[in-house]
Formats: sequence, structure tokens, C-alpha cells
Amino acid sequence: MSLSENPLGLSTLDELISWTTTYLHVKQVLEVVTFQPAEADLYLKLFEAFRERLAKEMRKQDILEALLPKEMRETIAAKKPNLALIRPLLG
Repeated sequence: MSLSENPLGLSTLDELISWTTTYLHVKQVLEVVTFQPAEADLYLKLFEAFRERLAKEMRKQDILEALLPKEMRETIAAKKPNLALIRPLLG
């Protein structure tokens, strides 16, 4: 899904940035918008405090998911493929 086709109804990166005011907005955006790596990196750099929080949450989630059967992990990953794409950017 490209930025112009997202369920948030925002068609430009500038609109998306202006719309983002909370951590929940950042998380929602990253779950539903398929960014190019450069766009995702720019977006995350603009919200550095939220980026750090998301990275911590994702590390905790990874630990919890590691305890689940493989099929369940794959189902979870399939429901939020965009988060898998940004994991490398969170470092």
C-alpha cells in the first residue's frame, strides 16, 4: 500500500507528519502505511522519542513471540507486515 492508498486518508508525507501528534499515531502509521525505507527512516527520525519507545516495545514483543509456536508467529507477522519492514531501521 502506498502513502496515497492508506486507510488514514493522508496522501503526502507532510500531511502524515502534521497529523502525527502521539505515540499511538506513530505506531498506527507504521502499521498501516507501506513506506519506502528512506521515507520510513525520515519519519522515524522526526519522532525520535517515539522511535525509541517503539524499538523497546518491539524487542519485548519479539521475546514474547519467540515463545509461541511457529504458526502463531507467522500469523502475527502476516497481520502487520509493515512492522517487519521497519524493524531494521529501529536498530
